Amino acid sequence: MDPLELLVTNDFLRVLDLVGVFVMGVAAGAIASRLNFDAVGFAVIGIVAGLGGGLVRDLILDYGTPAAFDGPWYLTCALGGAMFTFVIHADGPWWRRLVTALDIAAMGLWAATGTAKSLGYGLDTLPAILLGVTSAVGGGVIRDVLVGRIPQVFGGGPLYATGALVTAVLTWLVLALGLPSPTVLVAVAVGALLAGVAAWRRWSLPAHQEWQVTMSATQLKQLVRRTRKDERERVAQETGAIPAVDVAHDDLAEDATAEDLDASDYEDRIFPDPAELPGTAENERREEQDPGTASPR
Repeated sequence: MDPLELLVTNDFLRVLDLVGVFVMGVAAGAIASRLNFDAVGFAVIGIVAGLGGGLVRDLILDYGTPAAFDGPWYLTCALGGAMFTFVIHADGPWWRRLVTALDIAAMGLWAATGTAKSLGYGLDTLPAILLGVTSAVGGGVIRDVLVGRIPQVFGGGPLYATGALVTAVLTWLVLALGLPSPTVLVAVAVGALLAGVAAWRRWSLPAHQEWQVTMSATQLKQLVRRTRKDERERVAQETGAIPAVDVAHDDLAEDATAEDLDASDYEDRIFPDPAELPGTAENERREEQDPGTASPR
């Protein structure tokens, strides 16, 4: 029995798969409830959230009839989860923890199944891993887009996509190394455990602004000086000639000889006219020193 056959035929994993679809329907129903959707809205959101990732995967693989439509169980579970929330208002910390735990477990299973199925259909490693991740988180992404919000996997939410990626990579390793089929369950457990701990500890990946580098005026000036100095040294070594710095044609050349003590001196030299600094901290500083020189607001 190969890993894919184990994942899709084992009775326990089959039940976990269907429970995951039901839970995704419940979570989608909670969103629909907050947005005051009617029964049709609950049904559509529940189906999209519970089955969207697998549908995308099977359509890309040209699988024929998608697994979600091959029998009544998947649709029944997705609709049942959404309608459960439509009829019953279930909330509270323990309920949310249970839904999160089941959702994470199903996420790991879907990532492994999607990767194994993609590799079985002859896809290369990277596309197969991508489809594995899509199988796990695609339904949630489509759900969020339909209700007009930024998908949680794009930042600020639990590390579902990261956990799915770990499971997908480990599933590929199991197949590539020819390990025993039950080993794929370790891949499922590792990715699910990572996502679970991340949800518990509220871990998230660094956002774009956390990676940005900001510099003061003085630091920027020093960087420019070092860069220009290194460039002149490179040209001198390659040509044997020292390039001349022409102040008349180089608006940064005077930085090579200026003796600015701090950022304020640098700004005073670069922006001699206060009108060039409306609404800035430097303009406010000059206004405090001499109210008659600051630019009008």
